[in-house]
Amino acid sequence: MKRQVVSGRVFLNMADVDAPQTVRMTVRMQDTIDAGMMRQAILATQTRYPYYCVKLSVEADERGIEHYMLDDNQQPWVLKTAEEPVKLLGPEANDHLVAFSCWDDCVAIDFFHMLTDGTGAYNVLRTLLYEYCRRCYDANLDSTGVRMLGDTISEDEWMDPALLPKRDLHPLPVPPPPKGFRLIDEAVCPLAEVKETVNILISEQQVMRYVRTTDTSPATLFALLMLRAIGRLHPDATKGVPQCTLAINVRPALHAPLACQTLASAVYLSLMPEMKDLDIEMQQTMFRGMTILQSNDDNMAEKFWQSTSAFDQLDQIPSSKTRHEVFVGALERRQSQSCFVSYVGKANFGAAERYVRMLYTECVAPFPFGAEISAVGGTFCISLMQRLQTDVYLDAFLDELRGLGLDYHIDSRHPLQVAPIVDFRQSHS
Repeated sequence: MKRQVVSGRVFLNMADVDAPQTVRMTVRMQDTIDAGMMRQAILATQTRYPYYCVKLSVEADERGIEHYMLDDNQQPWVLKTAEEPVKLLGPEANDHLVAFSCWDDCVAIDFFHMLTDGTGAYNVLRTLLYEYCRRCYDANLDSTGVRMLGDTISEDEWMDPALLPKRDLHPLPVPPPPKGFRLIDEAVCPLAEVKETVNILISEQQVMRYVRTTDTSPATLFALLMLRAIGRLHPDATKGVPQCTLAINVRPALHAPLACQTLASAVYLSLMPEMKDLDIEMQQTMFRGMTILQSNDDNMAEKFWQSTSAFDQLDQIPSSKTRHEVFVGALERRQSQSCFVSYVGKANFGAAERYVRMLYTECVAPFPFGAEISAVGGTFCISLMQRLQTDVYLDAFLDELRGLGLDYHIDSRHPLQVAPIVDFRQSHS
């Protein structure tokens, strides 16, 4: 079945070989990976997700306008027995938009962000870890909460909400965000050539104990701490306020909890000058309020439809290469946030989670400072990504953690590692 790409066009139009818009989720298990069993688990998992068994193609309509399509791809998903990721969208990945790597005690899923988001990838990982752990550890492993082989796959998993009629919406009035300052232009230290990932571990019990006694949530708390760290280093900023892009899952707002597509949006949290001298508890309450107001269902749904309409207009440009150039140029002119935070939620790997130690997420983002946050096995894993030559912002963020009494451990740090992609616009031209 051939499907036109609708949701996910933001990443399709952003992506190129220098900024591939791929995501890597790395699961660290309690034991060394058995590559043979992992290969069997991947083959089994693939049969449960036919909508992710696709390759990217392009078709021109009668007006000569190019449209990207997802075609069925019957080739197997690729497993590479090395830490280095598979190059996606080309022969190395059997033309798939998804691939896997395993090494030592780790297995990683790499995927093109156009295809799905963290919510979709979590579903795949739940099935994969179940299939692997039942082979490796317990043939009778409980499958509760796992999408299983043999399931009747609901049409609701396939259907792109962007192709459904827009329901009647009543969004709340939200004041426009203030101008943020671009950390990429204003950083107090030089930018680095290569982005680095610093993996920070914090006890989930610690974080949730703090969250339950204050007016905050894990995502808004970490966003606030990042902005407080930035604000301390820019006390006299004149080109805007410290501002964070906080990723939001829009499936609930679209009444599409099962949808497989990339369905992420964002709210903007700003550390206003009048907030800087308030105590952190009041700042948390204000950030929580900003998040609740911006992320209520009708506002998020309205934002989704506005974005869909904007990409429909962009798609009137005949050449996909020109669309990419126009979109990236507009994004560069408009993007004014300082950092980003993304927290998909608890991994909820079910019975297999007892065999999992950690989960790290890395991605490409147009910010020199940001965090992907995961929670698994009683541990928050903060993958803090920085393109900076010194640790001045990292140290300021760690100071904020210490100020709240949150004990942390830096587990590892390494150059950002995400999957490259082939030059798909060139290959389809």
